[in-house]
Amino acid sequence: MHLKPWQPYLLLVKRLSIALFLYSISRFVFALCNPGTAQGGGISPFIYGIRYDIAAIVILNSIFILLHLFPTKLFFNKLYQIVLAFLFHFINSLALLFNYIDCAWFPFTQKRTTADFFTLIKTGNDAGNNIGEYIVDYWYIVLAWLISIFLGILLYRKVRINYHNYQLPNLLMRFGLLILSTSFFVVAARGGLQYKPLSVQEAASMTKQQCIPLVLNTPYTLIKNYSADPLPSELYMSTIQADHLFNPHQQMNPIDSMDKKNVVVIILESFSKQYIGAFNQGIGYTPFLDSLMKESLVFTRAYANGKRSIEGIPAITGSMPSLMDEPFITSAWNTNYISSIASSLKPFGYKSTFFHGGNNGTMGFDSYCNLIGYDEYNGRNEYDGSKSDYDGNWGIFDEPFYQFMIRKMNKMPQPFLSTVFSLSSHHPYTIPAPYKNKFPKGTQEIHESIGYADFALRTFFKEASKQPWFKNTLFVITADHTGPASGAYYTTRQGIYEIPILFYEANSVLKGESDLVAQQIDIFPTVLDYLHYKGNFSSFGQSLLSNVPMHGAVNYMNNSWQLITSNYSLLFDGNKTTGLYDLKKDSLLQNNLNVLLPDTIRYYEPFLKAILQQYRQGLIHNTIVKK
Repeated sequence: MHLKPWQPYLLLVKRLSIALFLYSISRFVFALCNPGTAQGGGISPFIYGIRYDIAAIVILNSIFILLHLFPTKLFFNKLYQIVLAFLFHFINSLALLFNYIDCAWFPFTQKRTTADFFTLIKTGNDAGNNIGEYIVDYWYIVLAWLISIFLGILLYRKVRINYHNYQLPNLLMRFGLLILSTSFFVVAARGGLQYKPLSVQEAASMTKQQCIPLVLNTPYTLIKNYSADPLPSELYMSTIQADHLFNPHQQMNPIDSMDKKNVVVIILESFSKQYIGAFNQGIGYTPFLDSLMKESLVFTRAYANGKRSIEGIPAITGSMPSLMDEPFITSAWNTNYISSIASSLKPFGYKSTFFHGGNNGTMGFDSYCNLIGYDEYNGRNEYDGSKSDYDGNWGIFDEPFYQFMIRKMNKMPQPFLSTVFSLSSHHPYTIPAPYKNKFPKGTQEIHESIGYADFALRTFFKEASKQPWFKNTLFVITADHTGPASGAYYTTRQGIYEIPILFYEANSVLKGESDLVAQQIDIFPTVLDYLHYKGNFSSFGQSLLSNVPMHGAVNYMNNSWQLITSNYSLLFDGNKTTGLYDLKKDSLLQNNLNVLLPDTIRYYEPFLKAILQQYRQGLIHNTIVKK
């Protein structure tokens, strides 16, 4: 019995269906590892996700597909089929690997991985140093990936045709089949027959906000992000209008003279608001920080501007939010002129040092600090303590590194600026041997390391309080980003960014709580304001000590920008508002008021557009700092 002319094309569809099946399995694994992404979505994220899976599979397997569309006699050669099998398994196993990596990586970033992932791997040696630890910790993810590869091989071997009984169709039929199949795969790669190819943003119209990552797949976000323009250059409004709504070029003219206090900025790794007892009716892992907050000015509604350390450091030190897929530090604009807390204080005689116990070169922090005006960088290479203080993964444990920092500051002339970024509360959450089982283990793996990090902070303040410079020092404490979250509230689009921001000075007026919406990029201008700084600077934040028309917070994720105000969370896809939520009445962001409150959108949306326009134009034209 002879095979029909279309059966090689049917064979191609069956083979690609294997990849589609494996993608669907990886989506279920993703949902199991990240249940918040499936909450309230029902089965719809899995159904809509098929559309993205088909598009990714067709694009990635384009060569494999082309080699099927011309079924000459060579197609039935055994070696030819071996080459096809190798292509199929190699391409799709690699694609699935990224899907499975995101099963473990998503809790830290809260988004599907984009093309900047490759830049981050090349920045420093962190990936190479910790790959073994990640494989051990996430063995079940590795196992799921290996099972999917085995399953793919098994299914591929079962899908075959009898090549010996096939007769080539005539030229006209071959041409017709080629046109039909090519048209089909072009439509599949575009994600449908719509006017524009399927975009990542379109997932927002298919499901609830928290389910967007479940609808998407990582290969597709990598493809789209890699091929996208780095920054859109279109204008939402005139430059005059944008400057009126938000102008990053700022000036301070205090009546009083400059108060040259020392400044110490402490950035705590992964310190979510959720982990801090003072914010959660005493349920937390930070007894020292809880006690310090009673003597500090605390902003109870404070937000990170990104979800990664490489985004948090520029936000805190240079008032640069993360409003694009690639972090500023690794972007094409990383040598642009920006203001920073170090460069702004330098003309007033401040010596500045950045401390981080990690391996020098980690995420490019040392190069970044040099570019923005820090006089000195102290990392693991400069650490003068015992080699046993190395945690075996990231760098020096917090407690001994804080003491090293104090030794260095004692030798610095005043006034000085010191910024320290801790690391012990970073995965794999290593605790020094003498302190194991000394802190509550809590309900998540990170909780015990939060307890140790808080203890290290206590020892820092205990020793620092004995130094002559202590009483003339402003301390700022915040987090680089949030850590793994649990519970309904802290997994919302708002809750995943909530961090501490507090200001402390011994025997000062900096006390109490404020419910102003605060963000990391506000820290730099707030410090300048408190010191009675006089002069010009550039900042995408605003002083939390001044009266401005509106205090808000901005962040970006999954092709969606968020503006958090005193009452609302507004979500914007670059063209239009896709979500509006009443934060006081709907803290879990369940009721989208996008259609019901058009006047509210007309009030807030232009403000967010102005920030985006100033950010993009400032980077593209290198005009964030006035020349």
